[in-house]
Amino acid sequence: MSLNLTTKEIIALGSLFGVGSKRIYAIAETPGEDLLRRISACGFLLKENGKEVTVSSTHLERAFGFAESILRQCEKWGVKALRYDDEAYPEMLRHTVDEKGEPTPPLLLYALGDFSALSAPCVAIVGTRNPTKEGAQTAHYLSKHFAEEGFCIVSGLALGCDTYAHRGALEANGRTVAFLAHGLDTLIPPENKNLAKDIVRRGGLLLSEYPFGTSNTKYAFIARDRLQGGLSLATIVVQTSTEGGSMHVAKCTLKAGKPLYTVYFKDASVRAMEATSGNELLTRMGGQYLRSDTGLQDVCARLKSREG
Repeated sequence: MSLNLTTKEIIALGSLFGVGSKRIYAIAETPGEDLLRRISACGFLLKENGKEVTVSSTHLERAFGFAESILRQCEKWGVKALRYDDEAYPEMLRHTVDEKGEPTPPLLLYALGDFSALSAPCVAIVGTRNPTKEGAQTAHYLSKHFAEEGFCIVSGLALGCDTYAHRGALEANGRTVAFLAHGLDTLIPPENKNLAKDIVRRGGLLLSEYPFGTSNTKYAFIARDRLQGGLSLATIVVQTSTEGGSMHVAKCTLKAGKPLYTVYFKDASVRAMEATSGNELLTRMGGQYLRSDTGLQDVCARLKSREG
């Protein structure tokens, strides 16, 4: 789908209606050159001081001022604003769905790093921020293994399993992509600032659908999770509690009809820990256990076949 909107217009509309809003897609599909008339034709209103108001030329003027500021910052930071209809936009992401199975591909991605990282088949490796020692080792091992097999490792740069996944890929001299739940001008957690720099320096990517100046929220982290699954051929959840954030990635992966894997830890005491309490639940939801190196090789082979 070709978007009948400029990049500046997409950013401006995002500031009015919210990033990734279905309203922006509707406006993009509405014919005409005058943006205000297209918004009016769709009947979209804004909430202002607790009331719904018609979008005015003043609203648009402020929104375009915001968009111009964002584009200047992108140029300053060397960040690319990647549109849904750009050739470089990864095809896998065009089929992103949320936990309900509704299509939710991002209209615009802010990217810092090497786009060629997206040419490799991707695997998401995620998990709890508080893994056990075994979980941390496994996240690192799995990531290193898949990177050595030619996969790009996708994760969320959070502490815990995400951190070990990114590091495992880098140790294997592989590529890794980190999805952030805020603007690229900040980094959360700050402990991973150097890791983020390493990812970019060594041919990976930092991606976000949020413009500069956007702080993280609980909703943003949940929304970010769908993108990790969306970009990837499969998702591996190393360790998660039954209420862990990785459950969001898992649900989106299953709704997309993609393979979901979780680690089976041989030690019963590890399986009984809170950090791993969600692993069995994932298999009941439709996921599969990863149990051995032999099984891991089978997964690699199946995913390569799927990618081809």
